[in-house]
Amino acid sequence: DEYCAPGFTGPECQLCAAENHYLVDGDECKECGARGAAAGRIAGLVLGLCVACGLAVWAYSMTAWRKKTFIGPLLRFADRSVKYYVGGGMTAKVKILFGFYQISTVLSSTYSARLPDKYTGWTDKLANVVSIDWSGFFLPEQCLGYDLRLVVSALSPVVLIALLMGTGIALRLRRWRAASPRPKLWAEAALGLLDLTPAGLVLIFCFVPSISASIFRSWSCQAYTISPPNEPLQQVSYMRLDASVECGSDDHESITDVAVGFIVLWPVGSLVLFTSLLAACYKPLQAKSPNALTRATAFLHREYEKTWYWWEAVELARKLVLTGFVLLIPEKNAFLRLVVATLICSCYAVVLAVVRPYKRVEDNVLAVATSLALLLLFLGTNWTTIFLGIEERYQGADPADVLGFSSLTGLVNSMIALVGAVLIFFLIGAIFAARRVAKLPTFRLVSTKQLPELTLAHGLKWHLFNSHIWST
Repeated sequence: DEYCAPGFTGPECQLCAAENHYLVDGDECKECGARGAAAGRIAGLVLGLCVACGLAVWAYSMTAWRKKTFIGPLLRFADRSVKYYVGGGMTAKVKILFGFYQISTVLSSTYSARLPDKYTGWTDKLANVVSIDWSGFFLPEQCLGYDLRLVVSALSPVVLIALLMGTGIALRLRRWRAASPRPKLWAEAALGLLDLTPAGLVLIFCFVPSISASIFRSWSCQAYTISPPNEPLQQVSYMRLDASVECGSDDHESITDVAVGFIVLWPVGSLVLFTSLLAACYKPLQAKSPNALTRATAFLHREYEKTWYWWEAVELARKLVLTGFVLLIPEKNAFLRLVVATLICSCYAVVLAVVRPYKRVEDNVLAVATSLALLLLFLGTNWTTIFLGIEERYQGADPADVLGFSSLTGLVNSMIALVGAVLIFFLIGAIFAARRVAKLPTFRLVSTKQLPELTLAHGLKWHLFNSHIWST
């Protein structure tokens, strides 16, 4: 603190010495607003999103409104969009690309990759939006300790999912009261829970990697040298996301204690939830006899072959390891995180190419392409880390003698060009593969251009395809 100007503190003098103040523009401290008002705005945002989504679903369900003057064109456009979305099998593609983005945006925060700001500035901003740390939108980070920010980011989606499930049960019970004769209450409540299970699974899929990364960053610390030159090295570490907390102190231990509980809730809990739901779907999926549970959890297994219906749990485990669990490797061994991630990406890409778990050819190609692109990104991050390590630790050494690149920008540009070339190559391959498969003499649905899902309802044992030419 003796190196900081009056009124400032912290390892980099980026904190305000006055209590309940935050730094503005690097040289001015302002008083924080009321936490209660910020909490109210967050609650209002969550409730507003729920109401807006509910109204949108209700309006879409009104078939007669398609003929109305104002809302009719919008609903008909939504119908066409849903038709093309389902026909193109876009759910699998969106999940693959979103998973790629979730992993690629943590290179700087999880793997300490130091890339130029022009490459990471916009992705970091978008990653903050997806990270569901809504407290930062209404209250500066310095006004709210990391423990409270972690509680908000970890529990707000739980509250949202609970509201969804409660809404589903309430709607079912409303119908139950009007039914005659009334079915069993517990069965109707279970159906209400399953009604909005798809929405809950989508929310978990979207937010579990970013929330898990925030939880594991409780152990992410930055070391600072405090010993004078020519004296034994002494260092002190502070949290990367809250420089007011010294690592190893009582305050830091209280944060890690909270984080341990949230590890059980999110990374471990989501993986157990996905695995349990998929295990419960094993018999009906293998028998091709769908029930209420398989329909409610279709988001997890619809895009996969019957043999690999459980692949979504493997994909979730990969994302959790690459975005969260690697942070358990100490910061001093940050390069080991890159080594582990590179090995995981290389093995996963090979396994994907061999097993081809998706039903559609283009989805298998896209999955392999994004896995190879991630592998190249991690390899490029390895190169940039080595490049900067040579510059910083060996005075007078030229990284070009080892890596062949004279500047970090040239190295990053080469990495981006290589990733782009791989994606283009696989895109062309996917188009040719899809065209070749489309020419095979098979029965396909007109709506999706894919093989029909031949499921057996209760009591049925076989299907019949009766073809007849009237002219004969």
